[in-house]
Parts: sequence; structure tokens; C-alpha cells
Amino acid sequence: LYIHEEWGWGGEGDWGEEEEGDAEEQEEQEDEEDSQEPDVTAEEWRTRGNAAVKAADFQEACRCYSAGLNAGGGDEAMLRSNRAHCLQKLGRYQEAVDDATRCVHLRPDFFKGYLRGATALRSLGRPEEALSFLKRCPANDEAAALAMELKPEAEASQSKRIGALTGAEKAKEEGNVLFKKGQFEAAIAKYSSALDLCEDQEGALALAIRNNRAACAHQISDYSGVVRDASFVLQREPDNFKALVRRMLALEPLERYEAALADAQAVLRQDPRHEVANKIQHRLGKLVRDLQRERAAAA
Repeated sequence: LYIHEEWGWGGEGDWGEEEEGDAEEQEEQEDEEDSQEPDVTAEEWRTRGNAAVKAADFQEACRCYSAGLNAGGGDEAMLRSNRAHCLQKLGRYQEAVDDATRCVHLRPDFFKGYLRGATALRSLGRPEEALSFLKRCPANDEAAALAMELKPEAEASQSKRIGALTGAEKAKEEGNVLFKKGQFEAAIAKYSSALDLCEDQEGALALAIRNNRAACAHQISDYSGVVRDASFVLQREPDNFKALVRRMLALEPLERYEAALADAQAVLRQDPRHEVANKIQHRLGKLVRDLQRERAAAA
């Protein structure tokens, strides 16, 4: 299990002001038209949308799927997947990405959501993000074929992007590439070089590099290294979620159970549904109480 810095998500689409205005006008028009038929169910809207898709009327299909979402009570994941397909056809790529992202959040096993998100990101000229998005897709022949097409595009984009960087930023990105390839020791060396190039050892870039180096250390079972880097980050950014999770995962194998439990509880304060933190809290809660009782009895 590893939790690494997020790569790829965070860039904005190539939307100009005029295009954004057009999209807003379209959405307002769709909402106004939807209000004229308040008794139509989400499923009926989806059926109408499907018929419009078959007729290649993607604007009407988009309106119907939007109406279905506004009606509520329907299959949101399916409605968003279908609308993402229509938005792609209409050239509204960032909106398609947004719908596909929500779709796979609701239905992580639904391969079409991943296909549509990756296709839209590719259309936005973001092949690295498209490939990253697609890699979370369950095994599927269409997804595998698209990934094969995206791989050379993503590699070319990556080389161009890294080539335009200098100094610590460039070294950090080179470390990220090594990490993704599973070359963890080489990645640690590259991140260390990147840190040496940072003018501010407590700045955002240096802290991100330490966070990534901690992830690498976890992969080679250097748990002391994880704790060292993650603690450095947390001393300066106490709410850094990734550093907190990484340290939590490293403390237990070091048999620092009370500290691991404290980190698990801190993680759960930020994300009460965090599966790993919940398991650690359950596993270590009784153990820590027993250890504390033993110490109290021996005192």
C-alpha cells in the first residue's frame, strides 16, 4: 500500500471566457426547460436522453440527462456517464471530465465512466492525466486499448513538460517518473538531489519532495525514513493529510503503537471513513489500553 503525491489532477481545461459564458447560457436554458415538466421522473428523462443519443441529437440528450439529475431519485452515475458522452460530442470537454469523475466516484466498477473521462482529458490535450485516470479502471478490453494509445502520447507530454523545468522542480518530477516505474531507491536518490537544490528547505516544494521521499521509503520498508520525512512535514504543516497517513502506516511496524493510534485518530478527524485508519484504530485501541494498564501497574 502506498499513498503518493497526486499527479496530474489540478490543471484547468482550455476554456476561454466566451466558451464558459456559452456553457452557462446552455445550462440556464436547460434548467428553464426542465422546470416546464416537473412530474417527469429521472428514469423517464434518461430514456428520453437515450432516444436523443440514438438520433444523434446530443444537445437534446444532454438536456434530458441534466433534467434527470435535477429531478433526483435516479441512477446518478449512469446519468452522468451518459451526459459525459454527450458533452464530449458537443466539445464541452471539461464538463465531460467533471461528470465522468463524479460517475466513477459513485461507481468505481463502471468502466465507461473511466473511458469517458480519459477521452475528454485527451481531447483537452492532457494525455498524462487521461492515462492516470484510466489506470484506475477495472480490467476491460476497451480501456486497455485506449491505454495503449495514450501511453506514447503521455510519455511525449511528460518529456516535454519535464524538459521545460529546471532545478529542484525538474529533479522532483524526474523522481516522480522513477516512482511510477517502481524504481524506489533511484527515486529516493533523485528526491534527495531535488531537496539539495531547494533554496527554502521549509517551503512548499521542499515539503512536497519530502512527502514523496517518505512514500518511496515505505515501499522499501524503511519505516524510520518514512517517519523522519513525514514528521518534518507535519511539524510545519500539522494538517498535511498525506504525511499523516504515511507516518501512521510506518509507526505500527516500528512497534510505536501509541503514536500510530494517535495518528490514526488524527486521520479519522479529517476523514472519518478512512478505511485503513479505522482498521488501525480498531486493531491498536485495545493493545494500547493494555500497555497503558501494564505501565500503570508497574509504577
